[in-house]
Amino acid sequence: MSKELSERKKKILHALVDLYISTGQPVSSSDIQSKYLPEVSSATVRSELSALEALGYIEQPHTSAGRIPLKEAYKFYVDSISASGGGETALTDRETEMIRERFFKRLAHIEDMSKAAAKIISDATNYTSFCIEHSSMDIEIEEVKLVPLKGRKAVVLIVTDKGMLANKAIDLSDDVKDEYVEAASDLLNKVFRGRNLLELESFDLSEIDVEIRGFKDILDEVLNILRIYVSSHSDTVVVEGALKMLDYPEYSSVEDAKAFLSVIEDKDSMAQILSDDGSIELSVRIGKEDNGVDKCAIVTAAYKVGDDVVGQAGVIGPERMDYKKVIGVLELMKETMSKVIDTSTKHITDGRGEY
Repeated sequence: MSKELSERKKKILHALVDLYISTGQPVSSSDIQSKYLPEVSSATVRSELSALEALGYIEQPHTSAGRIPLKEAYKFYVDSISASGGGETALTDRETEMIRERFFKRLAHIEDMSKAAAKIISDATNYTSFCIEHSSMDIEIEEVKLVPLKGRKAVVLIVTDKGMLANKAIDLSDDVKDEYVEAASDLLNKVFRGRNLLELESFDLSEIDVEIRGFKDILDEVLNILRIYVSSHSDTVVVEGALKMLDYPEYSSVEDAKAFLSVIEDKDSMAQILSDDGSIELSVRIGKEDNGVDKCAIVTAAYKVGDDVVGQAGVIGPERMDYKKVIGVLELMKETMSKVIDTSTKHITDGRGEY
């Protein structure tokens, strides 16, 4: 839709969104004219505003009031920020330095990174923030070993290309012999060796039913151990500043507040809402149709190691959020977090030769 706009309409629309974000009040033509376009008459600005209203970018809540931006206006505004590199210049050098210093002071261990980042992002933007750390299931099983113990028990050892995954005791049947344990170990390796953990979510033992006769209980036990590991190492979601959203008039009603809090308190819902953004370096979704949460915008930045997305950091705020500030903070944190993970991974690999 922005292709239909003249350069003057673009400037006026950008100015209107800027003013509305900073004041939260309907914007008049005189405000735009005096603060952004003094060379243009108020009558011309009013005419352009009427055209923008007809195009669906803005609306006038009351006849005598100024205009407020609609979803398409915010989208245009974000696109213009990205095109001009505004996100990079939204932070001063001092702000950038302070954010980095605070992040590294809070970062005691690599495991604390998501929590530290979410806290810094929330404090810097004054919005509700989140971090999602993707658990890597790109793990290949190298060996499964069954070690018999006394009392009809055995220990299952599962070794992967990233090291020991599990060692868990299981119960065996009464008449187990050494030959049975050896045959079971051979079958376990035939079934599981070389498989990626992600395959096991849809793995069906019936595919090899002819071979597992007499060993199904042990195979079920091992498959259950692996599936429990996968489920317990799912994506980690950290939310900070949940109540900050309630400071904004858009969420002043009890109903809106309850609806918002019910979403962010459910980590599975949060992960689901954000799952579509996993491969997008910077995503901005505005309004319920785009993000599933009424009256809000969600800005998400994916942080990577190489070409692999290992997590996301983002902000949930009103549609009238300070996009320049938010994008600037997220770009900075994305860069910083990617470097921390990359440095940590290289240190582990160089130091031990393995993960």
